[in-house]
Amino acid sequence: MGERFFGAIAEAYKAWNAELVGFLNRQLKRSPDAAQDLAQETFARWLAASRGAEPPEKPRAYLYEIARNLLRDHWRREAVRDEHMVASLDDQAYAPPPGSLATAAGWQPDARADANQRLRLLQAAIDDMPPRQREAFLLYRYDELRCEDIAARMGISVRAVEKHLQLALAHCKRRVHGESS
Repeated sequence: MGERFFGAIAEAYKAWNAELVGFLNRQLKRSPDAAQDLAQETFARWLAASRGAEPPEKPRAYLYEIARNLLRDHWRREAVRDEHMVASLDDQAYAPPPGSLATAAGWQPDARADANQRLRLLQAAIDDMPPRQREAFLLYRYDELRCEDIAARMGISVRAVEKHLQLALAHCKRRVHGESS
């Protein structure tokens, strides 16, 4: 990676880190620690995604795009945790949302525990994916984008998106079913 690239990141950090942290803090409903973490992750993702590429023409817009993607990932993880959190397995007042794995499990404590365990394994599998694979998977699964749209957004070919999705699905299946990689 060239000095020009590192210089662009350093300049972007000086110019927009405080602004980015403020944006993330507002989006996260005043959670300064999480905002700092996501801002740092934003710059780390930019650095990791570069691989010798030229700095983007609009670095501020690029940073905010990365930050919005990280926010979306954060909110998805939070939604999964919130939706399937069971305070106590013997809590008879618990009513899982229609169509959730906990509903399909029949409301029996052991079935709910099994469903929640599978969800934790699935979340861990998603978290362990390589960044580009995870991005393609989340755009496909949660944003419900077509492969063509994902390819355009990520700047890769449709075939590369399909490959990322195949690998992601196989990875999730292995992790949830306890198979080794």
